[in-house]
Amino acid sequence: MTTTPIQSSSRISIAGLLLHARPEQLASVRARLERLPGVEVHAVTPQGKLVVTVDEQEGQAVGESVMRLHRVDGVLCASMIYHHFENDAAEQEISE
Repeated sequence: MTTTPIQSSSRISIAGLLLHARPEQLASVRARLERLPGVEVHAVTPQGKLVVTVDEQEGQAVGESVMRLHRVDGVLCASMIYHHFENDAAEQEISE
């Protein structure tokens, strides 16, 4: 018996970022981030630090997302701290 994995042509990329925003603009920065596609804010400190993930589909570059977050008014710094890349569907096997 031979098994062959099915390769999905669609892949996803998940990046974790630490952002530092101006504390006086924290509420507006968070609101802007949450409106961006694929962006989720997980934690916020009163000092202006935010833990964010960005989920992207194939064809989008993580670097573009990091730069997009840098351009949000009130964001001082965006640093990628984690990156995971995989097929969007669980690997399946076919028995011949």
